[in-house]
Amino acid sequence: MAVSQANLYRFPWSKNDNPIGWLEVTDKCNTYCRGCYRINGMEGHKPLDQIKEEIDLLQKLRNCDNISIAGGEPLIHPDILDIIAYIRQRGMKPLILTNGIKLENNRPFIEELKRAGAIGFTFHIDSEQQRPHWKGKSELELFELRQYYADTVHEVGGLWASFGMTVYPGNLYIVPEMVRWANKNIDRVHGLVFIGFRNAVMEGDFDYFANGQKIDLRTSYAADSDAESFLTSEDIYNEIKKHFPHYEVSAFMGGTHLPDKMTWLVAAQLGTKNRMYGSVGKRVMELFQVFHHWREGTYLVYSPSHKIPKIAALLGLFDSGIRKTYSNYWRDVLRNPARLFDTMYVQSIGIIQGPDLLEDGRVDMCESCPDMTIWNGKLVHSCRMDEWRLYETYVTPQPRSEISDPDRPVWKGRTESDGQPLIPVEAIQVEGRAGVPSGD
Repeated sequence: MAVSQANLYRFPWSKNDNPIGWLEVTDKCNTYCRGCYRINGMEGHKPLDQIKEEIDLLQKLRNCDNISIAGGEPLIHPDILDIIAYIRQRGMKPLILTNGIKLENNRPFIEELKRAGAIGFTFHIDSEQQRPHWKGKSELELFELRQYYADTVHEVGGLWASFGMTVYPGNLYIVPEMVRWANKNIDRVHGLVFIGFRNAVMEGDFDYFANGQKIDLRTSYAADSDAESFLTSEDIYNEIKKHFPHYEVSAFMGGTHLPDKMTWLVAAQLGTKNRMYGSVGKRVMELFQVFHHWREGTYLVYSPSHKIPKIAALLGLFDSGIRKTYSNYWRDVLRNPARLFDTMYVQSIGIIQGPDLLEDGRVDMCESCPDMTIWNGKLVHSCRMDEWRLYETYVTPQPRSEISDPDRPVWKGRTESDGQPLIPVEAIQVEGRAGVPSGD
């Protein structure tokens, strides 16, 4: 099943008008995740004054509605409550990206974070983590832990709870199970995020340069093989779609180089505790982005409530996804009148395809990247910030075939050794050259 950009809303976000500000308060972590973009403990906790400066700069440069507090593991920062309070003071929404270890059997801490102003959590839980007390657990066994966090946050109340995982070829099968689990818990699980695994291959067709010097890449995402780095956002979409007919994406972001690439695919499903009915279409997604920007001056990424009033059915006047959803809903109500009193919820599914290294050495990033962060006063891609921390610039890949022999003539990707001789410069006809008609 192919996804057509023509049927989707393209997010209007830009580098300096983006709903998300990505704040990294520490690079220390209390576990290890394969696929992590950050070297653990290289610099440690940032001072609170520096963090406040970065929050102010994110608001100024990004015009953000939300600050995603990340790391490392942000909940181990000693000033986390002050950080959250300052973000709220600045009129933005603090969302915590966490592995949840500090919250396990610690409901009072969740309540403290809420009082400080946190709007909720995105929990990263998958079997590739070295998680205390859960090492060696399968993806299916980890649903017990996911359920614990979903229930605990729900009991505290008034907080967003979403769940993310890194998707490898070896755990792609669990994606439909995640969706099924989230659908059953739609009253307490606001969303899912699936991130396709990516790495930078050292033993491949590329060498890496920084500031013109060849380097031995030392980032956490350097690897010997790209055998697991081929999953695309559409692969993950198709894995969901073949199990859940109600699911459909409504919005996307493209790549910085490839016009047909979709780095982000976003869906908003609609359903109740008893049944899922459909997904919103691109017109509703556009309406919420445009209306929020008109009313609040910023684009929106996390809605404060995921309950849907019955009057929302009127949006079907111009949105085909809503029409189909409520058509399924009213048919179900006719068969089961008690369903009329069920609460309708919206639940998001985000799919992210990370950076891709193209054959010519360019790196295809996420268009209008929502996860840009601050490094030394400038905006950089959070997934590549370790390049700045190690080399003070982005690393530039170069195909080895073009740099191993600098004297080898190359023309439009062909060389003399390809069996196609190059055209000598003197044989190229140029209008006006002596001996060549000028057309006068």
